[in-house]
Amino acid sequence: MHSSSKTQQIELPLTGEKWAAKSEAYATLISEHLTPTTVWLDAGCGRRLLEEDMDPLEDWLAHRPRLLMGLDPQATDHRNIELLVSGSLYHLPFADNSFDLVTANMVAEHLDDPLRAFMEIARCLNPHGALILKTPNLLNYGVMANAIASKFMPEKWRLGLVHGSDDRQYEEFFPVRYKANRMDSLRRLLQSSGLQIHKAIALTQQQPFSRRARKVEEILMKVTPVVGLLVCAHKAGAV
Repeated sequence: MHSSSKTQQIELPLTGEKWAAKSEAYATLISEHLTPTTVWLDAGCGRRLLEEDMDPLEDWLAHRPRLLMGLDPQATDHRNIELLVSGSLYHLPFADNSFDLVTANMVAEHLDDPLRAFMEIARCLNPHGALILKTPNLLNYGVMANAIASKFMPEKWRLGLVHGSDDRQYEEFFPVRYKANRMDSLRRLLQSSGLQIHKAIALTQQQPFSRRARKVEEILMKVTPVVGLLVCAHKAGAV
């Protein structure tokens, strides 16, 4: 389902600021798949579609589709989604071909079994539906360090380090797995689930994770500049 237009792009309330680049790229890709008839599921929705300081852009997205649903293991409240469903990505409580669009923002890195989750998403997408997924790139120094820390460091210590470069609350962090966080592995898993990537965007790191190590990180950023992966996938054979 392709519905992008110059009018839509002009209307998008983008800041163009470096700090917002990754989320604005994600939102722009979503906007290309929104029409007044779109039925959209945000999988692993949490409490927001975007970060806290991106309210105008989140509101713009939320008011475009015919129906916006959210799914989360413990769905309680959401800034823009009224229809919330508690459930697992491994057993989506929806019929086949239910959605035109499924999004997963910073979710894939937490999946123990990403293939199973992607197969469920593919089942619930209609034949011309799209999955838009944003997730960290394991081949980035900061993401790799977090992956290593998750294996050898007590979780409380790891979360303390991550929290130092992230404004989320502790209860918003979940264990990381990083089983679908390189473009080659992500592409392979999606293909195995019946989904084909039609658009892949490398999200570059805009600033160091820590101010105290800024000079060292600026060097590392040049070596591993891609911090995130943003993809749009359709069912194999869909136009």
